[in-house]
Amino acid sequence: MDFIRFSLKAACPVLLSLLYYSIYGLSLRSYVSFSVYTLSSLMIFIVALYFSGIKKDIRTLAAFFIYLFTYMSVYLIALGLNLNTNLIDVVKGIDFSLISLSFVITSIALLGQKNCHLSFVKGFVFVIIVILSLLLPLIFESYFVATGSLLSSDIIIALAQTNPQEGKEFFLSNVSLSWGVAFLFLVFVMLLNIFALKRVQMTLKVSKTSAFSLLLCLIGAIVLALPRMDYLPFSVVNVTSKQLDNFNKYKELKGIRAQKLSKLKGLTQNNALAEDPGLYVVVVGESNNASRMSVFGAVRNTFPLLNKRVLNHEAFIYKNVYSSWPQTVQALSYALTQANQYQNIDVVDSYSLIEIAKSLGFETYWLSNQRKFGMYETPITVIASTADHEIWTNGSAKMEGVYYDYELVKRFKKIKVDKKALIIIHLMGSHQKYDRRVPNEFKTFKTEDSVIDSYDDTLFYTDYVVDSIYKEALKNKNFRAMVYFSDHGEDPYLMGGHDPENVTIDMLHVPLVVYLSDSFKKLQPVKAEMFKERQNAYFSNDLIFNLVISMLGIEGVPDSENRLDLLHKEYDINADSLKLMYGKNTLENIKKQK
Repeated sequence: MDFIRFSLKAACPVLLSLLYYSIYGLSLRSYVSFSVYTLSSLMIFIVALYFSGIKKDIRTLAAFFIYLFTYMSVYLIALGLNLNTNLIDVVKGIDFSLISLSFVITSIALLGQKNCHLSFVKGFVFVIIVILSLLLPLIFESYFVATGSLLSSDIIIALAQTNPQEGKEFFLSNVSLSWGVAFLFLVFVMLLNIFALKRVQMTLKVSKTSAFSLLLCLIGAIVLALPRMDYLPFSVVNVTSKQLDNFNKYKELKGIRAQKLSKLKGLTQNNALAEDPGLYVVVVGESNNASRMSVFGAVRNTFPLLNKRVLNHEAFIYKNVYSSWPQTVQALSYALTQANQYQNIDVVDSYSLIEIAKSLGFETYWLSNQRKFGMYETPITVIASTADHEIWTNGSAKMEGVYYDYELVKRFKKIKVDKKALIIIHLMGSHQKYDRRVPNEFKTFKTEDSVIDSYDDTLFYTDYVVDSIYKEALKNKNFRAMVYFSDHGEDPYLMGGHDPENVTIDMLHVPLVVYLSDSFKKLQPVKAEMFKERQNAYFSNDLIFNLVISMLGIEGVPDSENRLDLLHKEYDINADSLKLMYGKNTLENIKKQK
């Protein structure tokens, strides 16, 4: 019987770790993984209480309350600062907090005393465990006491990049009474927790085997589950770590691209444009499903401003346009470089749109409302890094950011350029957490279907933002043309919205809109006419590079093919030859998938 009990105790952490590992690849947007993590956190806490033999009295309740409140205060601060925090975020924080408290309880039990009035050595170990368990949230809370804001990834990165002298100057210029108060706050709360936990008493003799088994379960939870539970301070530190790792890759790739650019020869611009100080704008949307846009036939009037532009012949729309891949990095790595589904050119070996334009004297700008150095954004960051000017409005650790997309319009207004220029603007658009993408005054659609209402609100707002960019561009006498397209589409009803493993046509059907000025029509009448004629042509957005290069009048790009240029008479992509999913699927097959 004892052998069986020991086997069960030994097997428990193994089985739990296997469970965590089996769902580790699932997104936390999956109800399965989120539910398993949440329930297991609760069960581990209950088991910790049972095995530890802790007396359930007012002192225990007080100690647990103080500990959990210390952890969860980060979310109260976030709510008070109107940061992007919702109920799911709070639940994840509770999960993390329960596991942390369970770890402390189990450690106390393993120290092997009838109560927590420990010997000096064991008392020292106990204090260290509590300090390490509480240090992360207390650092964030203390920073708030000192500055009135939460510690962010950008701040940590800035500090990590400073040299000792800069660090000293920063400290001397910013030290104040509030920092002293923050330090005293940290010490006080830490001591309060230690004192409260030391007063917790045990009523039962603890089974070392049971406690050790539970400790292994906790280790499995910490290694495999907690890093994905997005407890706010942990999330910031985790993202920061990945960002710092990506800095070296970023710098290395930037150097490689600079070498390639120096070897680029033979580019020319056609005679009509060689001396023209033209301004060209490319607006990159996010997660815009063309099928939900009124200008492409949707019942809801989600794009009223674009509708008017089309009716006034100010804009051309292209109905048969699809993304090469239903995720941002993969799609834009192709759209903004020579790499595409029709030629054997790797992204690493391809030139970017910005590099080609710069080589012919264009002043280049990159404006983005997305993150710069998140683990998924780095490839796009490398492309953006070659621009003469970079403007990033999202300096947070989260995707949500601080600003709505109209902030990019404000930044665009401030750009003063009197020579030929290419400006690329990357919106947050319809990225998930739709309700966080739109100011309240643009929340227009209200039915029982809140998901699709929120998604359509993002489209309605994007229409306003894109039209505002266009109106600002028109104020520049040198404005020639603007292209608006989306990286990929979105299926709002599916978990994640754009999953390549469960791809649907909505995830790939994207808008392409072209605005031409009268001056463009005079300078390039043949291409202006081609823009008009090709509105029903089939097109994949990995060919945006070819389209914009042709629109700029650039010739001599290595490995360019006329058959891939929408504005060339030899363009030959049709419904049958159109490639999707990095060339591994076809339009006909995708349409059949439900």
